[in-house]
Amino acid sequence: MNAFVVNRRARWQYLLMLAPSVLLLAAFFLLPLADMFLRSFEHFVPFGNPPPGFTLENYAKFVGDSFYRLTLGRTLLLGATVAIISLIVGFPMAYAIVRVRPGLRAFLTVIILVPLMTSVIIRSYGWMILLGEGGPLASLLAVFGLPRPRLMYTFWGTVIALVQVMMPFMVLTLAAAIQQISPTLEDASRNLGAGRLRMFIDVILPLSLPGVAAGTVLVFALSISAFATPVLIGGASVKVVATVVYEQALTVINWPFASATSFLLMSVTLCLALIQAKLVAWGARWNQ
Repeated sequence: MNAFVVNRRARWQYLLMLAPSVLLLAAFFLLPLADMFLRSFEHFVPFGNPPPGFTLENYAKFVGDSFYRLTLGRTLLLGATVAIISLIVGFPMAYAIVRVRPGLRAFLTVIILVPLMTSVIIRSYGWMILLGEGGPLASLLAVFGLPRPRLMYTFWGTVIALVQVMMPFMVLTLAAAIQQISPTLEDASRNLGAGRLRMFIDVILPLSLPGVAAGTVLVFALSISAFATPVLIGGASVKVVATVVYEQALTVINWPFASATSFLLMSVTLCLALIQAKLVAWGARWNQ
């Protein structure tokens, strides 16, 4: 009986400690999100009060218009491309951070974190200088007689800038997963005759799949919701859903349609994240 009372008191203490965070989350995230969800079903009346009742015309407008469908597809393709490139480039960096000596590990971690200390807008302006037709990259290629690529206001220029912005999130997530892998497993596979590539495929990659999934979903979600970098680097030629929401909310003042667009993008992201989580779980069972 005393143990039951102690456990009950401990649970109430945990709930009291969580209460400020839960209230803060409810007040500044859940309630505005619920208000935006209800607003997505309102009628749009320019410069007037919407009539009572709910409608699905905002969602039907997005799904039925080829321009918005193309914009959603471009946004998802952008997020997937950034996530894949970040994974390919970030995995060796994360592995190196985990396996080097502690002093060098701290230095490399700081190097990875430095970009997060700079504003995204400042970094995007830096990429505008680098990727411009008269920028350092074009001048360097001209020295070697190579053609100057047009990267500003293009899809691939936006991908390059976003990969640099999202790389720390991928590297830190992968490093946390790789750190859980014991080096003795790598030594055992090498002693059994496995090369570096075979060791990576049979040992490192399967055991780091949770980190791969978490990093990919995180970078994908951040990339498809990015606004400043696509606007500054991609311009009008790389239209994404975030810019559509901005234009509808602040230029057209069509808040119902902007809310519906936001929830459609969030729904697609959640569905893809759930599918990826199921695939990772299935892969883990298959490896066992």
